[in-house]
Amino acid sequence: MAKHRVAVITPCHREDLAILAQCHESVIGQGIDADHFLVADGYPLDAIDGWNARHVKLPTEHGDAGNTPRGIGSLLAKSEGYDFIAYLDADNWYHDEHLRSLIALWEKTRSPACCSSRTFHDLSGAALPVRELDEDVTGHVDTSCFLIHRSGFDALDVWLDMPKILAPLCDRIFLAGLLHRRLAIATTRQRTVAFRSKYRAHYVAADRPVPEQIKDVDDFAPALTFLRTDEGVSQCVRDLGFWPPSYIKM
Repeated sequence: MAKHRVAVITPCHREDLAILAQCHESVIGQGIDADHFLVADGYPLDAIDGWNARHVKLPTEHGDAGNTPRGIGSLLAKSEGYDFIAYLDADNWYHDEHLRSLIALWEKTRSPACCSSRTFHDLSGAALPVRELDEDVTGHVDTSCFLIHRSGFDALDVWLDMPKILAPLCDRIFLAGLLHRRLAIATTRQRTVAFRSKYRAHYVAADRPVPEQIKDVDDFAPALTFLRTDEGVSQCVRDLGFWPPSYIKM
């Protein structure tokens, strides 16, 4: 496999250090030279300064589900000449060969965006025997599953341009942005990202007890309502250049 410069962007916000360590160790254990950008959204942890990582410290929190840290990290990686940008939320982790399999897919397809699928896990990290049908047909791609080649870097502005009210739908808005720009998306169809779920539906589907402070469909209602108002349509077109439901099911 040819040598490529890969940046992995992780937004951080009040996560337990052990959770962040699992995330980080999965990046440095990928078997390729990947630089991990841990972008603290207002709450940096001093311990991270000693890690083999780039610790970017934003002075205030933004409350936008990690969009601003993703955007800032993406701008840094783009300006520093990286060939690929991947994302990994702080409470998730990569399985072995995740990045290698995506780079191999890019070398085969030259698609600006390459992606994988997920395994699902409870808050302790134990496996949840569930899947999402939308993900199986690439109708939905979790942010942590993407690898973007520099030929698609112009699409990364979506993280900073997205109206804040749409933050709960950020991965769907990002996918819509790629489709709006007519960027080819290739998938490995391999489950190489471990997703620590905070969604009620996954626990119900797995017949597991639902933890407290879990996300439910009601958490998406304000964003979905906004998308269907005249104000929402106008702001999306003004800020993003497109209306997301034109490209994906919301």
